[in-house]
Amino acid sequence: MSDDEVSFGMAIPLDSGGFLRRECPTCEREFKWRPSEAEDEEDAEPADDVGYFCPYCGVQAPVDAWLTQAQLALAQNIVAREFIGPMVSKLGAYEEPDKLDPLTEVDDMTLIVFPCHPSEPLKVLDDWRKPVHCLICGKPTT
Repeated sequence: MSDDEVSFGMAIPLDSGGFLRRECPTCEREFKWRPSEAEDEEDAEPADDVGYFCPYCGVQAPVDAWLTQAQLALAQNIVAREFIGPMVSKLGAYEEPDKLDPLTEVDDMTLIVFPCHPSEPLKVLDDWRKPVHCLICGKPTT
C-alpha cells in the first residue's frame, strides 16, 4: 500500500445461513446472497465480468455496487471518524459525527436455488411473487 492509500475494516454480519444482505442499485430492493469462499470459482463469477443481476428487476450492475443503505452509511461514518476527522481537525474546529452502532442481521427472506447456478442460492423478500433472476446469468425462474 502506498502513502496515498488508506484502508479500513468494517464488519458486515451474515444471517445464520451465511447470507449477506445486499441492495439493488437500480430498484433498491434488498435481498441476500451467500458470499463465495473461492472468488476464482467459475460458477461464482458474474456473466461477462460486468457484474451481478438483481433477483427482482434483472438489471445487471458492477460487483461493487450492491451495498445496502445501512452498510454505506456505516462505511461513510468510519471514513469520517477515522480518516477525514483527524486530518480536518488539524486545520481547526471539527465536529466529529456520532459513531454508528455495528450492523446486525436477522434471519428473514425466502431461499431460492437456481437450476442454472445451484451453488449460488439467494434469499428474496417473503412477499415477492414475481419471477426471480439468477444472480450470475440473469435467467428468471418460471
